[in-house]
Amino acid sequence: MFEWLEEEMARIKTRKFHLVDGPAPAELRQAVESCKLPLPPSYKEFVLRFGNAELYRYSTNYYVTIFAGPREAENLDGEAFVQFGRTWTSYAYFRESLLVQSKESPVFESFQNGMRKTADGFDEWLKTKSIAARKRFKKVEWEAIEAGPTPFTDHERAVVAARKQFRWRVVGVAPNEDLRFEIHNGSAMTLPYLSVGIRGKMRPPKTGPLEGGGYLPTVSIHPGETRLLEYDCYKQFIAPEDTEVFELPEPGPEDREQYWEFKSSA
Repeated sequence: MFEWLEEEMARIKTRKFHLVDGPAPAELRQAVESCKLPLPPSYKEFVLRFGNAELYRYSTNYYVTIFAGPREAENLDGEAFVQFGRTWTSYAYFRESLLVQSKESPVFESFQNGMRKTADGFDEWLKTKSIAARKRFKKVEWEAIEAGPTPFTDHERAVVAARKQFRWRVVGVAPNEDLRFEIHNGSAMTLPYLSVGIRGKMRPPKTGPLEGGGYLPTVSIHPGETRLLEYDCYKQFIAPEDTEVFELPEPGPEDREQYWEFKSSA
């Protein structure tokens, strides 16, 4: 049923463009097959074949996300729903009252302007969202995604090694609600920025928890130095006490645009 996706994934040489767990281990397979909810067959097949999935990466986000374990949602419009995924602009659900054993079920999506049916079944929904996601990439961009990124240069490898030697911690809150960071450069070179992850409890109404990134300006922190700096961590959306800053994983060549360590400080 999802051969088209497997074929697409096989053509793409860019790591992390499609992130999937892979075939379900025995424990997950048993949980899916014995689930009390009569989940649609196409959704169950997807989960058993791919597990959790994040598809069509753009910057640090993914256009389509599918959960291996459906999540019960609060009653929406007076009905009980089960969330199985999301897109950039919506959350995707099955309506519990319409779930029937071994039958497909309509997909509903909640947008900021309300809830509506968007597909007759999970397979149709995924194909439609995937087509829409691919259309967001220009032809030359898609060809580059399939070909994969060029390997790191010697300088870029040095940048990756240097960022491992930086140490930072949040040490307080400035009067303007920026977070205060203490940063130590333990490397042998200066970096223009240090990329970090930022997440918080809430975004603007109805859009859920926030998760993004920040780029701490470190060009003035020379090897061996420790400096304090202040940085706006989405303070217009989340209070400082509700903000968590976390380390990002080591970047690969496919992450050049997301990690500002590779950019010029000019």
